[in-house]
Amino acid sequence: MNKILITILFILLSTNSFADKKFEKDLKKVSKDNGFINNTGKIYPIENISNKKNIVLILYTHGSQGEQTLDKCNKKWNKVPPIILNLHDKKIKDLKVKIYHLCSGVRGWTENHWRKMDNIYKNSSKDNFSKIIKDDFDIIKFSGAKQFRKQKLIINKVDELINIGFENIILAGHSAGGWASITLKSKYPNKISGTIAINPAFSGKLNNRREWKFWELVRTYGVSQIDLKNLNNTIIYVHDKDGWETSKTLSFLNLNTVVYKDISKSDCKAKLIFGKHHGIPLTKCFAEKQSNVKDMINFLEQIY
Repeated sequence: MNKILITILFILLSTNSFADKKFEKDLKKVSKDNGFINNTGKIYPIENISNKKNIVLILYTHGSQGEQTLDKCNKKWNKVPPIILNLHDKKIKDLKVKIYHLCSGVRGWTENHWRKMDNIYKNSSKDNFSKIIKDDFDIIKFSGAKQFRKQKLIINKVDELINIGFENIILAGHSAGGWASITLKSKYPNKISGTIAINPAFSGKLNNRREWKFWELVRTYGVSQIDLKNLNNTIIYVHDKDGWETSKTLSFLNLNTVVYKDISKSDCKAKLIFGKHHGIPLTKCFAEKQSNVKDMINFLEQIY
């Protein structure tokens, strides 16, 4: 019996060790693309920033593909969009804007895990999701999902930046990066000054969530992690033709403390490379509209 227990323990430790090594290997792959960037997206050394206390630092995180896909910064849809790049070195009252591009470098659940979970909950009613989350938390293992691993990496980077002298940190992100930014702003209001959420989303497309009930359950958990009473100094862009989230599905974020921008009437062309309407704010067209530039500047000035 003792031999069996020792064998099981060895397997568990070996599995965890392998997972840790894989995680570190993934981070190493994307770390070269992390860094402070100028208005062309080129990385420059931190030594170029002399007075960190007088900086508004925008920490940008891109969206995510599948749970087992390693998202890299150099993919076109993961690069910092022009509307954010154009803020480089802009003066916000007595402060100057700098930008940090963060690659998450994480993978989430295995396909086997989420298919198993979907099979368990495929007949569940949305009305029972809250109870399922409470009762089956350990079985579902939410912390292993890509979104929540991403959030952990982002807040670790925030702490690192604070420790080296940055005091004014704005989280920005598209899709899953936008959702992570909103969640973390609500959880750590004293560390994060504001949030720019571009078409925030996670847990798959709308039609996928209808097909795979488990992903709707995960989204319900994700919503529950946002502390709405602490969500302020936040600007959110939404589009009603977005295949991931719309103004209706994100209506719970339409608060008095939030600048809620419905861009459904934008005349910028939806591009397939950016996920069609999901990525309109990532286009040059969106960044060239003076009204959008003004909205972004006004938002930052209201914070500081």
